[in-house]
Amino acid sequence: MLMRRLVITTVVIGAFLAPAAAASAAPSGQDTTYLRAAHQSNLAEIAGGKIAQQKGENQQVKDLGARFVADHTKLDTALKQTASALGVTLPSAPNAEQRALAARYGAASAEQFDALFIATQMDAHMKAMSLGETEIADGTDAQAKKAAQNAAPVVASHHTALEAAARDLGVPDTINTGTGGQAAAGTTGPLEISLIVTGLLLTAGAVLLFRRRRAILG
Repeated sequence: MLMRRLVITTVVIGAFLAPAAAASAAPSGQDTTYLRAAHQSNLAEIAGGKIAQQKGENQQVKDLGARFVADHTKLDTALKQTASALGVTLPSAPNAEQRALAARYGAASAEQFDALFIATQMDAHMKAMSLGETEIADGTDAQAKKAAQNAAPVVASHHTALEAAARDLGVPDTINTGTGGQAAAGTTGPLEISLIVTGLLLTAGAVLLFRRRRAILG
């Protein structure tokens, strides 16, 4: 009888301790990295969205800015709750690259802003999608992975909306994003075309001259 009571007591105590032990397990480096980077991404999107609402010339850009602010605020509220539950300390500001982009938004002229915003936001959302995909694939904490899974369709829908805006406004696939990129992918200006044509003509002339010399010598 005594042995039976001891067994029951052990089982009951174990049932209470097991969840506590699981809850105290520290998140992996991948989970921590994701939560911190996703938080910074949310902060950057909220800041950029507010600037777009103020500086955007096209209504599509203004609407995208408002959408980013609303959606990323909601995502970040949930993410901060997850980070708090896991004991992960989050950064207080976007990273250096994101802050530099916000500064470019602020310095851009009205004529430049819409194209700059759309092109750079497509890049930013691609990075955010990749960040979430890595967490879903390699993360170990269920709560952190859930945060990534919940954010994925929202971020993807933003990227789709940005692609549609780029088509509507004629924004090139890539523009100078501050990292030495070309102004527009696949675009050849009049000077480049002239140089190409000149090169082809010179090459053709050299070939004809070579053939004539061979014919004379032969």
